[in-house]
Amino acid sequence: MNLALISTEIAVALLGVVILLLDLWTPAARKRLLGWGVVGGLLILIGANLRLGLPAKVIADQGYTLDAFTAFFRLFFLVAGVLVTLLVIHYAPRLRRGIGELYALICFALTGMLLAAGSTSFVMLFVAIELITITFYVLTSLEAHRARSLEAGVKYLILGAASSAVMVFGIALIYGATGHLQFCEIAAMLAAYQLEHTLLFKLGIMLVLGGLAFKIAAVPFQLWAPDVYQGAPTPVTAFLAAGSKAAGFALLLRVLLVNLRVVLAGARGGLHHGRGARHASHAPRHASHAPRPPSPAPPHPPPPPPLTP
Repeated sequence: MNLALISTEIAVALLGVVILLLDLWTPAARKRLLGWGVVGGLLILIGANLRLGLPAKVIADQGYTLDAFTAFFRLFFLVAGVLVTLLVIHYAPRLRRGIGELYALICFALTGMLLAAGSTSFVMLFVAIELITITFYVLTSLEAHRARSLEAGVKYLILGAASSAVMVFGIALIYGATGHLQFCEIAAMLAAYQLEHTLLFKLGIMLVLGGLAFKIAAVPFQLWAPDVYQGAPTPVTAFLAAGSKAAGFALLLRVLLVNLRVVLAGARGGLHHGRGARHASHAPRHASHAPRPPSPAPPHPPPPPPLTP
């Protein structure tokens, strides 16, 4: 895979690792500086992405695509990360422990969101979603001394694991029906009407969309949201309600709008083709019911010979 495509994601992940290492040698009174280090690193990445601007052409490689859609959500997630880190800096004195880990986990969750923005395969989709979700399992229950925070973390863990299992099962059904995991290959297959197991594919799509609906707390999969939002620390709730939901919507847009336009065009062309075939099949039937020209009258018989006396 071309690592230059995911250079921003790699930089954010390395920033999280560096924060974890620096936390080992940073005294408790100076851990606030770790937060400012995260803010500085993210601001540098924002400036680098703004300088690069929108990509001149779409670049795709092994389940990841760099285009204007990806560039927009990259900036959105980086700005959200900066704002949340600023909230954490002011919230950190209330935490008894885990301040350095909190900054690092924000970077890891941000890495998953950035990967979600450019995902164009179900493998990358699942990796990005799980990187976000597992990180938020820990962030939600960070204040383990509070029963409400611990309860929120356990509920989110159980329900999130169930939704991930449903999504994986849906991805397995889609792969079994199509033999592909890339969005564009599946879309081209649908547009060409080469899909044999349509029922299996429809069931897989329903399960995947159900798993994504849980991640964005869409009705009727929103029952986990009130308890988790109430029990998690305030900056984590803000990050979960903004960044995680935006990542889920980015994946939905990528699956349903950006990569499946081929399906709509193919379905429209297939509809016109079906109408033409239908008219062609009915043409002989209409010809059989058309009025026939009148048959010529039979010739008159010759007059009888005259009678002789």
